[in-house]
Amino acid sequence: MKKLILLMLAGLLVTGCATQDVKEQDKAAVEQRDLLEAQRKAEEEEARRKSQLSREQEEVNRRLDEERRRAAEEAAKAKSDAEIKALASPSVNSSSLDPRSQLKDPSSAVFKRSVYYDFDRYDIREDFAPLVEAHANLLLQNRDLKTRIEGNCDERGSTEYNLALGQRRADSVKRALMVLGVPASRIEAVSYGEEKPKATGQDEDSYAENRRSDIMYPGNE
Repeated sequence: MKKLILLMLAGLLVTGCATQDVKEQDKAAVEQRDLLEAQRKAEEEEARRKSQLSREQEEVNRRLDEERRRAAEEAAKAKSDAEIKALASPSVNSSSLDPRSQLKDPSSAVFKRSVYYDFDRYDIREDFAPLVEAHANLLLQNRDLKTRIEGNCDERGSTEYNLALGQRRADSVKRALMVLGVPASRIEAVSYGEEKPKATGQDEDSYAENRRSDIMYPGNE
């Protein structure tokens, strides 16, 4: 009888230990699962934070690029205004001057030959209207003088697109000269696309220098 009791007690003891071991294992598994879940959430949060920072940085860079572009265009416009005002001279109204002298005289209104454009545009800006008018007066005062308008673009865009845009820019100056009374037979309009850059850089200042039409006088340069 005593042996039976001892065997029963031993069985209960073993069962209790086994139950305790199972509980400990279950607790460890839960803790491990919770730890992995916490790590996963932390990694997802870190990924979201980095993505947000990347988007914010891209927006900052875009705004900076836009501000630099506007500043460059405003500077170019201010420079052109100053140059055109400085070059205003009654000499352009004097038919007694040889056209070559006027074209080479820095004080003459026709010394400057380039009409600049905004990005992807070909319409003549108001600040270049006096320059075009000065060249029209030169042509009207010298009936044998002919001009070639050379349209140019910056390097952005395909070769075909830039050739077409350069032609539209040259044609816009030709039309303006014709409106001012210069016969079409004395005006040639050609496009060089991106082939004749004034500036070789890849920044907005260089691009602005290359978006232009040059008013040339073959044989009188």
